[in-house]
Amino acid sequence: MAGMQDNATTFSRVNLDRLTRPPAVSAPRRRPGRGRRAGKSAAKHVLLVLLSVTFIFPLLWMILTSLKPLPQAVTFPPVWVPHPLETSNYPQALSAEPFASYFFHTLYYCVTTVVGVTVSGSLVAYGFSRIKWPGRDQLFYVMVATMLLPFIVTLIPLFVLYKEIGWVGSYKPLIIPTFFGSSVFSTFLLRQFFMTIPQALSDAARIDGANEFVIFSRIILPLAKPALATIALFQFIYAWNDFLGPLIYLDKSSLYPLSIGLSEFLGQYTTNWSWLMAASTVATLPMIALFFLTQKTFIQGITLTGTKG
Repeated sequence: MAGMQDNATTFSRVNLDRLTRPPAVSAPRRRPGRGRRAGKSAAKHVLLVLLSVTFIFPLLWMILTSLKPLPQAVTFPPVWVPHPLETSNYPQALSAEPFASYFFHTLYYCVTTVVGVTVSGSLVAYGFSRIKWPGRDQLFYVMVATMLLPFIVTLIPLFVLYKEIGWVGSYKPLIIPTFFGSSVFSTFLLRQFFMTIPQALSDAARIDGANEFVIFSRIILPLAKPALATIALFQFIYAWNDFLGPLIYLDKSSLYPLSIGLSEFLGQYTTNWSWLMAASTVATLPMIALFFLTQKTFIQGITLTGTKG
């Protein structure tokens, strides 16, 4: 009996030790390929950082040069950090040329063409996407094919045409065509977006007695605000940076936009690069601010534009 009691006591102690002992924690297993994925991710981020530095370097160089004295702007090897900071380059550059006139004409050109492209592009895109008529798709493909023609091919015929009707020397050749669907890319982008809108919305409106203009203005356009904002931003940037068009059709310096006005800083024998970079920085700032303010809408318009058709 004593032996049995000793065995029972020993067995109880062993069980008690097992119950009170903390559970063993096993070492985490390494997933195969985890280190390889981390290496790929790090390499990808390093590549993106290098590309970002490459793209931002010209902008940074422009800003630094705009703050340099003229000798430092043209010296070699280049001076990276200006000393002292010549902030006076900005007021001197803006007063050396009629910068306010350049800015006003640029803004006028941008705003009017944005209105023309959004109005005409949305109307044409609606006809190509929401209304069925014979030869619709074939004509749309022909219109898209015109994007393959470079501007230089139609340059001389258009100039002769506009000169015959007396438009050369004004902004008419640059503005009026945008009200008649001249931006094929904008029409294409809007057409693809309109085709993603359910046809049932238009059918329900027709049953209620709405005509095509009511459907277009009250149903389609409110749903297409991201796409409209996208093409407006594209057109604004294009008109702001347009150099060849104003150079061809404008023959008076009093009508020059910023893109042509900046070239006036280039002298025949010498150029004040500090002034030119200062004026270029001022001309670039509105585009940077516009992109950051409309970045969310711009990306949304691009991602929501479908490829149906």
